[in-house]
Amino acid sequence: MTYTQDRKNNMPVLPYISPEQVSQRNGVDHPQIWLVIDDIVYDCTSFLSRHPGGEVVLRRFAGLDCSWQYHAIHGERRKVFTNKSLEKLRVGRTERASNPYSKPDWVQ
Repeated sequence: MTYTQDRKNNMPVLPYISPEQVSQRNGVDHPQIWLVIDDIVYDCTSFLSRHPGGEVVLRRFAGLDCSWQYHAIHGERRKVFTNKSLEKLRVGRTERASNPYSKPDWVQ
């Protein structure tokens, strides 16, 4: 079982949020900052000032999918901590949210 499958199998049922709704929560069109990781939508608005990588990183992906970037940066060791933090921020699930950056070959 993969990390993503395990996480999805062990979480409560979350409401579906369309990719269009997610894209509107970009801090510009709407004051909230929502990000998508592995088709799970997170409201990161209250976490902006506490993000160790800085607020700019989260704002750059506001309203977008950042799955491969999240996995590439956080790695397996840090995911234990970050996943606990993320649990509190989950607001829904989605499919096919936009990620404007192509995944490079060196990212697994």
